[in-house]
Amino acid sequence: ADAAALDDECDAEGGRGDCAVNALQLRARGGARAAAEVDSEGACHDVKDDEPGPCLNAINWAKNVGYPQHPEWYEGLTPATATNGDWQYFSWNTSHPTCPRPCNKKWDDQWCKLPTVPKLWEPAPVTTPVRIKILSYNLFWWNLFSIRGGFSAGALIKSSGEPELYDVMGLQECEDPAKVFGPHGLAGVYTAFNTSKATCMAYRNDAWKLIDHGEREVAMDMRTEYYGRRSAQWMRLQHKKTGLFLFFVNHHGPLSVNSGGACGGQNTAHNLLQTMHENGKPGDIIVLVGDFNANAASKTVQALWPHLTQIYNSVSFGGVDNMFSNVPRAGVAETLDLGSGGSDHHAISAVLALPAGSTVNAAASLAEPVLSVDSLKNAGGADGCMIEPGEMYTYAPGGWTSFAHNIVDPRACCNACQGHAECKAWTWEEWNTGIKGPLCTMRGVAPSGTAPGNGTVASGLPKGAAVYETLKASKSF
Repeated sequence: ADAAALDDECDAEGGRGDCAVNALQLRARGGARAAAEVDSEGACHDVKDDEPGPCLNAINWAKNVGYPQHPEWYEGLTPATATNGDWQYFSWNTSHPTCPRPCNKKWDDQWCKLPTVPKLWEPAPVTTPVRIKILSYNLFWWNLFSIRGGFSAGALIKSSGEPELYDVMGLQECEDPAKVFGPHGLAGVYTAFNTSKATCMAYRNDAWKLIDHGEREVAMDMRTEYYGRRSAQWMRLQHKKTGLFLFFVNHHGPLSVNSGGACGGQNTAHNLLQTMHENGKPGDIIVLVGDFNANAASKTVQALWPHLTQIYNSVSFGGVDNMFSNVPRAGVAETLDLGSGGSDHHAISAVLALPAGSTVNAAASLAEPVLSVDSLKNAGGADGCMIEPGEMYTYAPGGWTSFAHNIVDPRACCNACQGHAECKAWTWEEWNTGIKGPLCTMRGVAPSGTAPGNGTVASGLPKGAAVYETLKASKSF
């Protein structure tokens, strides 16, 4: 199966009818409606009856199939008085839209205000040797738990946590930690928290004391794969034996893969760093884990490299499951790929080992993230692409150019680019006035710069060019 479909919150392509809609998706639809307001500026288009294409097909599907079968999807719509623009709005305001934004609506872009990059701290010296065992695991909830019961995932957690128990865990696509831990006798071993964004985290009761915990929204999905806003779930713990403090962050990143979400990867990375700076304390050991929906080709991961050590990543989807810390690589005693346990992602674990009296300087000890780059080289399909939402690449005159019409997703545009040996970069437009539809432009030269865009455009690099740029970024700090 195509990796672009597999790494989605839902495995359906096209219409809503076959989609296994989970709680996150349902919440996202309501949130999207609340964010839409009247707007007289920005890129938009009102599709007319004489403009055949994917959008008009979607409007007609909504009128003739979607509404008659599922009127609850069209809250507030009265078919007898609805205009084409009203139907277009509902065909745009979905997880995989095929319509451009109608001109009387706008999308909330509050996330696209790049926050200041905070300076993080070094871990405080420890007086007694300590080991911290960490797990990150995307549970593929809608399928593995809702359909198949989820027993295999809990079994993986239990078996890999023996004989040395996990100290902290970050779980993504997790809706009920009791269903994960309970069947395997782990409910009393760990205290767990879940969030409205389908993430869970847990800590080991006999080793740690909870100081505080919370959640902060840090990103939102691109409109072309919209399931909602994404958060950083965090907790601050104190080790009962040594007194050291751990600031642990669990993150399920935005779609599309390697985009960093609607406002780009740099924005998402800076929001994650800001979460640590605002809620942690100087001297805390910092650990960030999660399915970032971003591998080494992404600006998200690259923007974290100068600030934290990337201690491990999975092989899944080119390495989208990641672990970062302010502990240097010398303090990483063990890393393991634990396999899938029935999920579409592999679980990963790491052990940090800090000797007594150690003073570690993370900023001076950052090493090139070799594993992350190697995982990217093995990415399949669009998972090897680099995507920059809101960017319109500029080029020197001349060179090979090709166009693909009716491409409704930037990942599909990148896949089209990868089908041409000449293609070095691409730009996707949600609506091009010249062809009256979405347009993918592929170029045979590297971009010379970028022009300011908006949420209706994205540019990026195919895998070969993305690997080259990632290698340069990995050696630049």
